[in-house]
Amino acid sequence: MSKQVYDPNGSGEGSFIHFSSRRVGSYLYIIATGKLTYGYEGKAKEWLTRVVKPAEGYIVDLSGLTLIDSTGLGVLIHFLKTYCIGSRHMAIIVKDELMKELITIAKLHMLMPICDSMQEAVQRLEAQSLRKEDS
Repeated sequence: MSKQVYDPNGSGEGSFIHFSSRRVGSYLYIIATGKLTYGYEGKAKEWLTRVVKPAEGYIVDLSGLTLIDSTGLGVLIHFLKTYCIGSRHMAIIVKDELMKELITIAKLHMLMPICDSMQEAVQRLEAQSLRKEDS
């Protein structure tokens, strides 16, 4: 299995953003592929409107992205503000170290956990739900 690599020049797979989704238990697993950058934010929000269904929480897998910039990070914040209301939370899966660093520099890790796998994302969302119930 080939490892997805972050492409700072945006010349890798996927010339535009695409999202798909499927249920994983009570969560919605959303897979992002292509570029989440300036010029594609409108398309990204349009795709999200198509694929997002109500769920207890959301797992957004960014492993298929070839490029993300500050506009793309803004799309993640838009997603959080639009769909993660009430007791709904989100986690993101990021495998590329440079992309993790960018997300951490932007302090998004304070709003949503950065996970290495689906299993970790589910565990983190379940833990957030339990903390919310105990409050």
